[in-house]
Amino acid sequence: MTNHEVARRFERIADILEIQGENPFKIKAYRRAVETIDALYEPLESIEARGGLGEIPGFGEAIVAKTRDFLTTGTTKLYEQIKDAVPPGVVQMAAIPGVGPKTAKTLWETLGILSVEALETAAQEARIRVVAGFGPAKEKNLLEAIARHRRLSERVPLYIALPYAERMVRAFKARPEVTAAEVAGSLRRRRDTVGDLDLVVATRDAAATAEAVAALPGITEITAQGGQEVVGFCDLGLRVDVRLGTPENFGALLHHFSSGREHNRQLRELAEAKGLKINEYGVFDTATGAETFEGEDEGQIYQALGLPFIVPELREGRDEIALAQRGALPRLIDEADFRGQLHEHTTYSDGTATIREMAEAAMARGYEYLAITDHSRSLQVANGLTRERILQQLDEIAALNEEFRGRGFTLLTGQEVDILADGSLDGDEDLLARLDIVVGSVHIRHKEDEAKMTARVVRAIENPHLDILGHPTGRLLGRREPFEMDLEAVLETAARTGTIVEINASPERMDLHDGYARRAKEKGVKLTVNADAHSAQGLALLPWGLFMARRAGLIPDDVINTYDLQRLRAVLQKGHA
Repeated sequence: MTNHEVARRFERIADILEIQGENPFKIKAYRRAVETIDALYEPLESIEARGGLGEIPGFGEAIVAKTRDFLTTGTTKLYEQIKDAVPPGVVQMAAIPGVGPKTAKTLWETLGILSVEALETAAQEARIRVVAGFGPAKEKNLLEAIARHRRLSERVPLYIALPYAERMVRAFKARPEVTAAEVAGSLRRRRDTVGDLDLVVATRDAAATAEAVAALPGITEITAQGGQEVVGFCDLGLRVDVRLGTPENFGALLHHFSSGREHNRQLRELAEAKGLKINEYGVFDTATGAETFEGEDEGQIYQALGLPFIVPELREGRDEIALAQRGALPRLIDEADFRGQLHEHTTYSDGTATIREMAEAAMARGYEYLAITDHSRSLQVANGLTRERILQQLDEIAALNEEFRGRGFTLLTGQEVDILADGSLDGDEDLLARLDIVVGSVHIRHKEDEAKMTARVVRAIENPHLDILGHPTGRLLGRREPFEMDLEAVLETAARTGTIVEINASPERMDLHDGYARRAKEKGVKLTVNADAHSAQGLALLPWGLFMARRAGLIPDDVINTYDLQRLRAVLQKGHA
């Protein structure tokens, strides 16, 4: 059973239990398991084979046991007991933000509504307002929620699609006739969401490989098969395009289907000016038709055009080819550049690891520092810290820093404070001034209009105690749209005040979007990339934010947690004693 299949079964359990009004803590455990599984690179079957299920963050004994049952038998006792207790359409309604389990259950029981489509029709026909507690405003809100859900569902978040596609790649690589296989398209360019899955395969027996596509994990149907392409659909609801080539033209094929349309167009124009023709099979002399570069390696494509290699993340047809022609391509930031992370949580708030455990995990990654930024007091759902608990935490960090002195590692004091509705920060000024780092984030009242949200965030950034604007647009991929906010005004204020803007690497956020990260750099704003880890293992989620940083063209100097501790402290002087 694939990770996706296991996650969807846990999701169905959580949805049904929530509709039935079961224990919210139990439901939360299942939802956390879904998020964790969706973000895993490694197949659960491989993790189970090495006995590692219990090491997965948030996996208690019950979740481990049920995961093992799903992997070995395809089901569990609980799943069999409840899977048919609620109609599938009601579960789908409950999963829509803005509808939810309580409303879905009420409308199912009172009006017999069994699908999203039926719900939409009932709202349009003003039939929902007859139910006690409902009215015209509720009908309007439901229609808006359905429309928003459809927009967000058109594309699948990268954190779900990439591990899913990489499992297909592994299946191809295990075949004897296949010499190479890679993800391509927007997946390889690491766009935050994808509309289909593209794979490129080099094979010595195209017919055998084509026949094998139907047996790939997750494939639900094959819609076209012929020549060098197989097209089908998977259980993510996405089209799957498999392009077959030879070992000799694999590089050209991979390049062509990994690059954006505009990038390929600009390369063709450049090739034509040099008397060459470039396509998915290689590079050819226009006059003679002779093959100049066969394209076994995609770097040969650029070599034929007199260009340095351009990494996939930049191949969108913006300015990368012009930069390459001038020899000015940036050396993009990489994971090895990071000296630490600046937005993490512990058991003091809603994390699962102690401060010591987080520090040990950071040192194991070779970090020089780690900031502890637990939630502030107003976020009670996340066990936000009171003044007394902040002081207790400061004492613990001071003691640990004494212990770590000889290990070349420093814990930084900090807090993730809520940006309140009026733009003030949820914290006492004297304590905020004592901290090394203050991250400010919006966690409540996401639906304010553009003017109010912009004023709220701008006021927070202007606060001398705020160092970092956390997950700036508040988006949750596939679930919640970004705030209505004038981000240009926010970035201009950040530039003026010296406030750092975060690229939050939580896989479901990947916030800031690469386009805005690029704008931040253009305005002179420094950035930071952090996992927003809630466990020791969560520090490893950094690449999801790194993808956005690389797509934005960021170099190490643009990102402050690549700095050594002395330089970092110099940058973080805003509002601290």
